[in-house]
Amino acid sequence: MAFLNPLVLIGLIAAAVPLLVHFFNFRQPQRLDFSSLALLHALKTTTIQRMRIRQWLLLLLRTLAICMLVAAFARPVLTGTAGGQFMGRASMSMAVVLDNSLSMTQGDAGGPYLEQIRASARTLLQQSQHADEIFIMTSSDPAPDRMEDVPHLDGSAVTTTATTAISRAAQHLEQHASHAHRMVLYMGDLQQSTLADSLPVSVPNPVAVHVIPMHAADRPNVAVTRATVLSRIVGPGEPVRIEASVINHGTVPIEDWAVSLYLEGERVAQSGVSLLPGVPTRVVLSASPQSHGWLAGYVEGEDDSFYQDNRQYLTLHVPQVRRILIAGDAGSQTASLEMALSLEDDQSPFRAQVISAKDLLTTALGRYDAVFLVGLSALSTGQIAELARYVEQGGGLMLFPSEDLTASNALLAALDAGSWQLRDAAQTVTHAEFDHALFEGIFETTPSGPARRIEPVEVYRLAAYSPGTAVEQPLIRLSGGEPFLQEIRHGRGRGLLLAVTPDHHWSDFPVRGLFVTLLYRAAHYLSAGGSVQGNRLVAGQPGSVRVRAAGSLAQLITPSGLEIVPSQHQLFGSTLLDVRIDEPGIADITVDGQLRRRMSISLDPRESRLTYASPEEASDVLSEALNTPVDMILADAPAAVMQARRGRNLWRHFLIAALLLLVAEMFVAMRWRTPGT
Repeated sequence: MAFLNPLVLIGLIAAAVPLLVHFFNFRQPQRLDFSSLALLHALKTTTIQRMRIRQWLLLLLRTLAICMLVAAFARPVLTGTAGGQFMGRASMSMAVVLDNSLSMTQGDAGGPYLEQIRASARTLLQQSQHADEIFIMTSSDPAPDRMEDVPHLDGSAVTTTATTAISRAAQHLEQHASHAHRMVLYMGDLQQSTLADSLPVSVPNPVAVHVIPMHAADRPNVAVTRATVLSRIVGPGEPVRIEASVINHGTVPIEDWAVSLYLEGERVAQSGVSLLPGVPTRVVLSASPQSHGWLAGYVEGEDDSFYQDNRQYLTLHVPQVRRILIAGDAGSQTASLEMALSLEDDQSPFRAQVISAKDLLTTALGRYDAVFLVGLSALSTGQIAELARYVEQGGGLMLFPSEDLTASNALLAALDAGSWQLRDAAQTVTHAEFDHALFEGIFETTPSGPARRIEPVEVYRLAAYSPGTAVEQPLIRLSGGEPFLQEIRHGRGRGLLLAVTPDHHWSDFPVRGLFVTLLYRAAHYLSAGGSVQGNRLVAGQPGSVRVRAAGSLAQLITPSGLEIVPSQHQLFGSTLLDVRIDEPGIADITVDGQLRRRMSISLDPRESRLTYASPEEASDVLSEALNTPVDMILADAPAAVMQARRGRNLWRHFLIAALLLLVAEMFVAMRWRTPGT
């Protein structure tokens, strides 16, 4: 027998009250003098015996009545074989959780695991009583439903841990169950990587938890876990480097495993890689996109028995036109920047607008991919705040110094960067971080060839930079150790700080070949922002995506072609979309029918580890994570579940017994009186 409210049994302490009253009589007897006590002495023995019998009987009735009342409120249930044989079965509420993760698409001699748990669930429904309340749910669907049959199950890319699914089902029973006898039944393969969450969950009392394992065996598997665009500067015909991460979850090394890169459905690169067991391996693939706009692609490995994780999707943005804003004071040499960026050439990838410093505050910076500030000697507080917000939201900024650094240092402070200090010095450019994305493809050399060198630049006057608290890196250094070109990062954007202004009084930089090359690459690098590769989401997990502000609502097109309008919030210069997609692939965001952004949705890498816990290990892990006992059903699952749920609610019987005992106590107290003399 079990109690649904065992804490109420603490009330059994009250059963001691009649006992205390019986043994501790606080009434003080009074002494009376009688002329003759002969008759009392004669009746002494008989009277005392009757009084004691009455008192002990009253004590027993009162104590039993209190115990029965407390037990009734504790809601006893007779379970086990006795409950089924002698008193039938109590009606119950059960939530059946079917694990439909992709690992359950595997199988054994009995067929796919999904079909096996579906057959078990159907048997449970057939053996249930008419009054029973059974909810059927899958691990990927948080909404249980009462069903008369179990529908066909498909593997879902949404990864949900067993503890989360069980806790969710138990919470549903707590809110919607009609019967006191409640049970959560989980059927799954006990995959180790998806067994428990790092965050604590709970199962409310009195919900019993039972698990039917599929007894899956460990399987070797190779998965492509990530695809990342390494190149920051992307254009038609220019090589783009894409890095894929591959891991061998087996125990045997694999030689020459083929990895292929596809763009817009065509294979554009392939490479072979050797894989050691359990060691993530990187492979870099290179391809040259031939068109503009948002391109869809994926990295794919060789086929194996678990094919769902052999492909990782990616998106690549090849902008057709990059919008540049150039702001400078009079005489600040903005013309040299226009020449370097070939803005007069119709074939130039840049479209620029040149404004004066006073027009900066009235210009919508969000319309531009990068902003160049040349020799600005004055910036208002509003202009500084606007520029800092622009960089934080993903914009690119290139800053040239001026003779008065007050405004420039105020802007650097708003970006959490350091500060500039003017200095006259005869120095030369000596070193560059050639592996940085800014210099990709410029200073190439072979291993046996000469070392990469940067063109010397003579500097006469410079703005010496002192580092700040931002994430920053010197890209080109001078012979004195000061940075000639410094990169800083702020929020989702980044900036480049040049130590000289494009003026021959500062350096001979404007007449060097490096000038055009560096500015051209800087414009590409800064205008890329965070859009070289689109957002990457995991199937089933919520995420947020920013798009440029638009007057109309943005629409989301899922990989399967479903069009939905996600929740969206208007921010300064952009729109923030709250999205969740439950299938891997490529999703598009459109505004007024025009493609604005693409994102890739990948499979949770935990699904790729096809290793399973034993029933004993899983029981320990789940019991600790759920803070409740978890019972493993290892054989004849439907019969074992019916055995576990047998019983009868006994609280009414205990309540009736308590009332009968109280009536008997009243009768004894009122009718059975000791005869007097």
